[in-house]
Amino acid sequence: MSGESVPRPEHPRPDFVRSRWINLNGEWGFAFDDNSVGEGEKWYLSKDVFNRIIMVPFPYQSRLSRINDEGFHNVIWYRREFSLPDDWSSGRVLLHIGAVDYLSRVWLNGQLIGQHVGGYSPFNVDITNAVKPHENSLVVEAVDKHGDQPRGKQSSELKPKGCVYMRVSGIWQTVWLELAGETYISLFRLIPDVNGKQLRISINLAGRTRRTRLEARILLNGAELVKSSFTLKSSCSILKMPLKYLKKWTPETPDLYRIELSLFNDSNRLLDDVASYFGVRTISVKDGRILLNGKPYYLRLALDQGYYPDGLYTAPSDSAIKMDVEAVKKLGLNGVRKHQMPPDPRYLYWADKIGILVWEEMGDWGMSLVSRNLEPFLAEWRAIIDRDFNHPCVIVWVPFNERDPGETPEALGFIRTVYRETKKHDPTRLVIDNSGYHHTESDIIDIHDYTAWQGGCVFADGWRKAKKLEPYSPHRPLMFKGFKYSGQPVVISEYGGWGIKVFTPLIDREFHAYGPPLEDEYEFISKYRDVTVAIMREPRVCGFCYTQLYDVEGEVNGFMTYDRKWKVPPAEIRRINLSQLE
Repeated sequence: MSGESVPRPEHPRPDFVRSRWINLNGEWGFAFDDNSVGEGEKWYLSKDVFNRIIMVPFPYQSRLSRINDEGFHNVIWYRREFSLPDDWSSGRVLLHIGAVDYLSRVWLNGQLIGQHVGGYSPFNVDITNAVKPHENSLVVEAVDKHGDQPRGKQSSELKPKGCVYMRVSGIWQTVWLELAGETYISLFRLIPDVNGKQLRISINLAGRTRRTRLEARILLNGAELVKSSFTLKSSCSILKMPLKYLKKWTPETPDLYRIELSLFNDSNRLLDDVASYFGVRTISVKDGRILLNGKPYYLRLALDQGYYPDGLYTAPSDSAIKMDVEAVKKLGLNGVRKHQMPPDPRYLYWADKIGILVWEEMGDWGMSLVSRNLEPFLAEWRAIIDRDFNHPCVIVWVPFNERDPGETPEALGFIRTVYRETKKHDPTRLVIDNSGYHHTESDIIDIHDYTAWQGGCVFADGWRKAKKLEPYSPHRPLMFKGFKYSGQPVVISEYGGWGIKVFTPLIDREFHAYGPPLEDEYEFISKYRDVTVAIMREPRVCGFCYTQLYDVEGEVNGFMTYDRKWKVPPAEIRRINLSQLE
């Protein structure tokens, strides 16, 4: 699909592309429901109440939404009309919504067709039985009370300050339609087996799962490597394809294979076709080191909050996402820690293609670690993992950040359960239970260390004095009571956060940085060199993550400003980051 008037017109899921799809972004009718009367008054049957226009997929708090209202509105409504193409008369019509914060209900032509809980996970609804060829009315209600729920860095105060930012409510990722067959591919996982030189495909079907046949083609740079055919006898199958020509994916060599999946019925009629891609790589730990494709790999990361000055959670364009990924490479870094929000799938696509590693973190702040929240949290978290499983750039799942729950048995059980369930749901990646603070069970022990602003000597002296058999933490014990460090790799996953005097917030926010602002960019470069080189020279540390890639609202401590202008020459930072590799 294309169209200059449609914001974010590109396909939202490059790893799961059907040829027949319609982008529903653009102008929708919009209404605030501050008295929560919409359902009782059946707004889903009305047209008149939608007296404002919003530009989907931008949240109403953002400038690009055309609403630009930063006030609290717990209930909001959307409406738009659409028609189907004439050649969509057979098959299943699927409605996809990338993300709605937080609880959503969806009506089509006055019929409730679906509801969803979770502000970060995608959902889809089979609307075949409710859709008409022409003049369909699609209505979405979103409820976001900013209460005891995962909300990441969204502020609970009217005017954000410090390291939390403006709220995001309602639709904030692309809405689209797809046409699939009566039987269609609902989920698949691509798992390269390096040692066995094969690709394992775990595939789930929806609809009528009678005897079907799957054709799969693997290509590299347009050249077909292998084509296989499989008879599927159930809704869940595990298939294997030979993959003798191995090009291992790394940030330095981000080679991607294309895969095309075509589903046929027993009369050889095409039911569904999906295009995707994958990278061949492994991630593991051994002897206190992080291994990429079986070899020790040092992590050089930056913290990326995923905010944009005009779109908040939603990037203004696909090119803006691409530029953020390219900026990481310009700095001589090999990855990011996507902080307190799972990224837009388009971000992961560019990370795969350009070549950076991603620690993917859930936006867990705002939710208390009590038993009633466990199952809803796990349901949302698993859906995010399912969505992003096939991206080779994602090497670490991080469900929690800086949790200090007073070591209550309930909270500790919550953290440990989520760690174990994450490992069970995806045994191919590393998992950090609770980034930066105390740990229970974790594949990496990461530390947030802002005392290093005093200089590289402070960092080096602390580690020099630390016990040889246990990593050093400048703030607090690394492990929760009852848990012991067992030789996991150690990463300084937050440090720095320095501001520069001449740079102030671009919007109406209080200035916030870690430590007093530095005099100019030259002092910043000197300090960055001093501290970062000290970290890289500590043999027990396997990587670092600088806070942060760009400024966000009042937090003025990035390599770039909030509108992505360089504050320091990236070539100078790149030289420092690569200095210990020479």
